[in-house]
Amino acid sequence: MTGPCAVCQAGATQCCSGCHSVFYCSRNHQRQHWKFHKTRCAPYKLSVSAQLGYHVVATRDIRQGETIMKEDPTVLGPKVVSLPLCLGCGRRLRVPDGTETYKCRSCGWPLCGAHCEMSPLHVPECSLMKERGFRASIQAEDKKEAAYCSITPLRCLLLQKRDPQKYEAILKLQSHLEERRNTTLYNIFKNNIVGFLRNALGMTEFSEETILKVAAILDTNSFEIRRSDGDIKIRGLYPKAAMLSHDCKPNTKHVFTGPNYTLELVSTVPIKKGEIICVTYTQTLWGTLARREHLKQSKCFDCNCERCSDETELGTYLGSINCSQCKKSGGKKSSMIISTNPLESSSPWKCQVCPHTILGRQIAWGNDAIRQEIAALEKSKPQALEGFLDKYKDALHPSNWHMLEVKYALSQLYGNMQGFLLSELPDTLLERKINLCTELLEIADILEPGATRLRGLLLYDLQAAMAVQAKRTLASDKITKAAAQVIMGEAMTLLQQATEILRTEADMAQLLEDKLANLSKELEFD
Repeated sequence: MTGPCAVCQAGATQCCSGCHSVFYCSRNHQRQHWKFHKTRCAPYKLSVSAQLGYHVVATRDIRQGETIMKEDPTVLGPKVVSLPLCLGCGRRLRVPDGTETYKCRSCGWPLCGAHCEMSPLHVPECSLMKERGFRASIQAEDKKEAAYCSITPLRCLLLQKRDPQKYEAILKLQSHLEERRNTTLYNIFKNNIVGFLRNALGMTEFSEETILKVAAILDTNSFEIRRSDGDIKIRGLYPKAAMLSHDCKPNTKHVFTGPNYTLELVSTVPIKKGEIICVTYTQTLWGTLARREHLKQSKCFDCNCERCSDETELGTYLGSINCSQCKKSGGKKSSMIISTNPLESSSPWKCQVCPHTILGRQIAWGNDAIRQEIAALEKSKPQALEGFLDKYKDALHPSNWHMLEVKYALSQLYGNMQGFLLSELPDTLLERKINLCTELLEIADILEPGATRLRGLLLYDLQAAMAVQAKRTLASDKITKAAAQVIMGEAMTLLQQATEILRTEADMAQLLEDKLANLSKELEFD
């Protein structure tokens, strides 16, 4: 590749290793130009089309595991409905019975302590509330509190004077307000958010329309932020990352690092120059009906990606059920009923073998009933989860998304929960965990391939179970030491893959350290 030097325009063969789009005739000119170029150096560009709207395209080949983008949040704050949390640091507030949480001395909102009163996140809103004579009466009880829904929109509006450039950048983001305006949630917002900001805080300089637009922008573009340390569950607005397209088989993942929750976009698979860089805004292990409904309600668009358009969901059959008529007639037990048009929720579902057909609405009702049944299961008791799988083994395809949801819960329970740690599992349940992880990995390799969190966690759990099983079978003389070493070698390969994947997960560091320590004890051969 050649091009004109960015400094002197002479012919040049050296290019920027970051974006591969700028050329230099010498190292000196590259160093000279870096001060200007570093803010523009990126392996992607923003594009727009009638079908996708704004989207991000790779400007060069991107390696698997490469950091594509880093962006600090413009706004951080509570989700629409939140459990009690500190407005200073976002940590979940857990208050023992008979005690009260710390309250901000100026505005009355619950906080971790006095140190969070001066948090840069909380000071602007606190100053306004104090100035307007408002004092909160929120109690930090163990239940979701609707009052938190006003805080993040308030933080956006306060940027109008504090940082007009950021405020204008927020208002340029897509809101889908017209689609949301007459929904039940936004009718509630008219009373709760608009009423609080305009009446309780006297922010009459902002119209109802502007406030609702900001709320809609947050709902459309915010990223959910979770961090195990402190049980943090908040949302953040990242204008650059908001331009990324959705796909139900994404080629990136995003993690939040550091105290400022910097968003880092990392490629999970190699991305070719010219390909769209995409993320997912839904759950990988959900079926198409559930994913598309969630995206329509939360993001106001109909997903027509390759996976959603395929009635078999790329050969995984996540939405499929077994055909009862085929079973009655002695036909193939594995004959499946699939959607005749997955992009239309009302379309009938038909058996791949016989004429049996089910109305789309009946499939939807069945899904809703099963989701409610799963929600009511005691997730800490494997007997309840295993009972569900046994109950539906004839009705649901083995990789039906309801079955996978329960299988994933079991894969995480076995080996990780007190009473079911790897050292405590009987041989039958240890084998069960290995089989569950293997089955789930086969699905993940199709729907969420590459260096994804789901695959990393499954690989880590699988290798740990394999290692413990190898040690046990060797100790009982069921296999030779050489055979055990082969299994241990396979487990070590999986461990290396898992560690490489999870190294980008900031909140995984302690988990990795703890699991490695536990595993090292399990692997001590006498």
